[in-house]
Amino acid sequence: MTVTALLFIGDEGPGPHERWVAGGRLAAARDAIALLKTLPDIGPIVVATPDHTLAEQCADWPVRWDFDSPAEPFHFGQRLANLLGPNASGTFFYFGAGSLPLLPRATLAQALAEVMASSTPCAITNNLLSSDWLIFNCPEAVRARPERLERDNMLGPVLAFEAGINVRGLPASAATRLDIDTPADLLLLGQHPRTGPTLAEYLRAHPRDREAARWRAAAKVLATPGSRITLIGRVSSAVWGHVEKHTRVWTRVFSEERGMSASGRQAAGQVRSLVAEHLAHIGPVAFFESLSQMADAVFFDTRVVLAHQRRWPSAADRYASDLGLPDEIEDDVLRELTRAALSASMPVVLGGHGVVAGDLYGIVEIVSG
Repeated sequence: MTVTALLFIGDEGPGPHERWVAGGRLAAARDAIALLKTLPDIGPIVVATPDHTLAEQCADWPVRWDFDSPAEPFHFGQRLANLLGPNASGTFFYFGAGSLPLLPRATLAQALAEVMASSTPCAITNNLLSSDWLIFNCPEAVRARPERLERDNMLGPVLAFEAGINVRGLPASAATRLDIDTPADLLLLGQHPRTGPTLAEYLRAHPRDREAARWRAAAKVLATPGSRITLIGRVSSAVWGHVEKHTRVWTRVFSEERGMSASGRQAAGQVRSLVAEHLAHIGPVAFFESLSQMADAVFFDTRVVLAHQRRWPSAADRYASDLGLPDEIEDDVLRELTRAALSASMPVVLGGHGVVAGDLYGIVEIVSG
């Protein structure tokens, strides 16, 4: 018996920063496929995508292509259920294109073997509360509730807490938490020594050295004993503890709205943030001036603030903010927040959840050796 791998490659917008991220995900996917082909338990690899040009662009990939139907809007859960089919059985490995850029072969092989050997329904995922990939032997549990799976990060919570499946999340690390969602993730991966060969070559061929300068400056702070860092956003106790265990810096944490996407709070407009309220009250310039008295570097997951404001700027705007390019941002509030962060007296790393999750694990690995 072999495992069927289901690789989802989504579409990005037409802007240069969106295309840069899309290219990074595609390079990471090529590395992931090469990794899978070294594992004897992996059988067919099916790629689900809306992009018909990929079949020609990636003609050397040992995969089967399955294109999204243009006649119906994309829904993750329904798309996954359709791929599984009405009578599917056995073990499956779902993963997103950018979901395992640092995952060791041994970790994946062990997880596959454990699920394949289980006589009861079970699953293993990189993160129980926000899945980027999932190995599972219970396709019927997915097919029974596709409407509950708006996004892939809901796989773990829905199967565990609604379907009653034994779902195990792997220990938190850069390998299990780093997923390519935003430009910030690629800026970090460009500096990490374990980045896969295809992705590493892509990042060398499409450098963002100026944009990565804040990451390098923040890394110097993390490597300096007695420095002070501040983490803002969806910060877990695990990553906070990891920073304190592997560095000699003082850490200040403002943790809010963990699981806001997977829980549905963001979609329902229920996200609330004290940091966002304070920002609105004193303005971004004063906010970072005040923070500079307490921190030598800041890692800022800006998506919580945006969700609190019930505004969600375009991907082009969000990515320009992550890259520190305020003049390219159309949204007034995000532009001024980004400009104030760049003008701060300490390095402020902006991005999505990754900057206080997988990317932070990654930068700690870099500075701690």
